[in-house]
Order: sequence, then structure tokens, then C-alpha cells
Amino acid sequence: MTRWPLLLLLTLALPLQAETTDTLAAATTQAPAMQGAAPQSVAPRQILAMDRILPGATEDKIKALLSDEARAVVNLYLAGKIRQWYFRQDRPGAVLILETGSMEEAEKLVGSLPLTRSGLLAYDLIPIGPYIPLATMVPQESPQKRKKR
Repeated sequence: MTRWPLLLLLTLALPLQAETTDTLAAATTQAPAMQGAAPQSVAPRQILAMDRILPGATEDKIKALLSDEARAVVNLYLAGKIRQWYFRQDRPGAVLILETGSMEEAEKLVGSLPLTRSGLLAYDLIPIGPYIPLATMVPQESPQKRKKR
């Protein structure tokens, strides 16, 4: 199968239907409750989604839906649900970094994409977050020292 550049398609002028969402606004206006405090555990806010081409998918079937797929990916990006996306270098396919509150939401997002709905692609989802061990390597400031600034 030759490479079918999904992301190259995103450079085409596609009619986009901007979706309004409070998610992006909330994410940019809410500050962490305790800045500077080492997190004990962090709920996943980002999900790494790597696609897999399923058996029975052909280049022609995939190409037929690429325009719809590109439109859906751009709309999710504009809605703040996809933070970044990449084209794989090892094989045809995409890697998405999703901005979600849960794995269930991530499953719904990738499940809404046309190539997934059509049974041509599936996604492996991996929750990612801050590198927690870094907090043990950086000395924490006392609250008094922070107040003096």
C-alpha cells in the first residue's frame, strides 16, 4: 500500500464548521489549585492516540473517506479536543494527542471519526501526563519563601 498522507489533505481548503465549546475556555482560565505543590496523582488530561489500519481496509476505501476524516480532525482541533497531530514516519497513519478528561471521552472522540466509524481504522489509546518523578528531583519552595517574592 502506498502512503496516503492524511495530514497533507488538511492543507486543502476545506469548508469547516466551527463548533463552540466551553472546554477550551475553561482550560485556559482555570489555574491549578496549588501552584508549586508536587502533585500526588494526576488524572489523565491528554491521551496519545495511535491509529491502526484494520484488516479489510484498502487504499481506495481509505482515500474515499479522507476528506471527511480531515474535516472531522480539524473540527476536533478547533474545538480544543485535539492538541496536536502527526503523520507517522514508520508506516502510513496518524498519531493524535487528545485533550480529554477521561479515557471514555477519548474513546468517543476517536470513535466519531469517519475512518473509525467505517471500520477501517482503530486507535490504541495511552493516557499521558506530567512526569511525576520530576517533582522528586526539584526542591520544593516553602510557602513563606513564595510569599516574599
